[in-house]
Amino acid sequence: MRRFVIGAVAIEVALLIVGLTWIGPMNSGGDGGSDTATAATQDFRIYGDGDGDVVNVVLDATETVQTIAPDVDYHVWTFGGTTPAPVIRVQVGDTIHFTLNNKSELGLSHSIDFHAAQTPWDKNYQPVAPGESFSFDWVARFPGVFMYHCGVPPVLHHIANGMYGAIIVEPEGGLPPAREYVLTSSEFYPARRPVDGVFEGDLARMEAVDPEYVVFNGVGNQYLDAPLEARPDETIRLWVMNAGPTLTNAFHVIGALFDRTYPDGNPANILYGLQTYNVAPGAGAMFELQIPDEGMYPFVTHSFAYTGLGSVGVIKVSADVPEAPATYPTIADPFDGGLTETTGTVKAGGSDTGTVAAPPEDEGGGGGMNHGAAPETVEVSAALAGFDPSEIEVKEREVTFNLTNTEALPHDFTIDDLGVKIKLDANGSGEQTVEAKPGTYEFYCSIPGHKDAGMVGTLTVLPGAGH
Repeated sequence: MRRFVIGAVAIEVALLIVGLTWIGPMNSGGDGGSDTATAATQDFRIYGDGDGDVVNVVLDATETVQTIAPDVDYHVWTFGGTTPAPVIRVQVGDTIHFTLNNKSELGLSHSIDFHAAQTPWDKNYQPVAPGESFSFDWVARFPGVFMYHCGVPPVLHHIANGMYGAIIVEPEGGLPPAREYVLTSSEFYPARRPVDGVFEGDLARMEAVDPEYVVFNGVGNQYLDAPLEARPDETIRLWVMNAGPTLTNAFHVIGALFDRTYPDGNPANILYGLQTYNVAPGAGAMFELQIPDEGMYPFVTHSFAYTGLGSVGVIKVSADVPEAPATYPTIADPFDGGLTETTGTVKAGGSDTGTVAAPPEDEGGGGGMNHGAAPETVEVSAALAGFDPSEIEVKEREVTFNLTNTEALPHDFTIDDLGVKIKLDANGSGEQTVEAKPGTYEFYCSIPGHKDAGMVGTLTVLPGAGH
């Protein structure tokens, strides 16, 4: 009996080995289209130092004004003068020599966080003060499409105001030829009313996930009037990165299916025949599809509560469109999907997408702080549930904070960077006048436990005339 059992097990093992031998070739290729998964390396990463090129990437952190929808100008915080920031394209094994120049005119610190990099956060992802620069090197070890963004708290504020971009890391040796486009999905949360015709970001709306616009490549519905183009049956490669900062993009092309989907853009990750794929905030995917028939094929987020907020574009398929580019730039314009070379160091106000709005001049003709005018008074009520308002926006000038405590608990109103400290007795009041310089500041109650209970907010001081 023991011999019989052993013999039977041996036969089963032999059949399993034969079966696996038969199954292997059936699953190893044969998708009938692009050979991305087989032509590209099947290794999902490399180890150690790279032996590729040294790629110099220089980005300036600046503020400018960008039109994000018809008649909607938004004060964006940027890398390189645009939102999204320039598309960066390298290969596995390349060493990226990166420099961040902080040219903020709002007095804001900024940093960088490359999702494609393995590098110490405590050394290379720390805040860079206004007027300062910081450089470091990192090796591209993982192929794919990745987010890069500012990581200075509140990160939500910096990303939602525009400090993000896509970096593509191709596998060693590149990918098979295809018509490629880069699409970055993101949300905008403008205040309800503009300041001098320009909308500022509203942190309260960001925290409440109440977007006014959900867009591809920084402008709502821009690819309805200027469709992406392709020829019938050619491989279209879409690199989709979701900058968020909060919503998932359920990416879908109406009238088509994805032949191959690669989560995070890594050729080692392959899914076949998908209709829709969720790209999470801070993640990406590479989609390959062939569309046989001429026509118009809309692409959307299939989260339809947000589709109508600007997340509709079109792929125009026609035999008459020009040939696909043979190569794609290392640093590319985000608005045309990464097709046109750019420098990535656009001076504030120098982008074709808009210029910095000139603040109104003082009546006295002076620039900067308006010393001759009476202080602006900001009324704030304080309670354990929070300050009202919790978001304050003023122009650069003298500001008087007039606080009223609405309950029978002591509180205070503190802004460390401006030297503000207003103590409030139970049901009491107080005020303090300070020179408010451009920047974003946190205000809070410093009594232990009160900040954690919700007594915290944000003060934004916009530049005055002369900046």
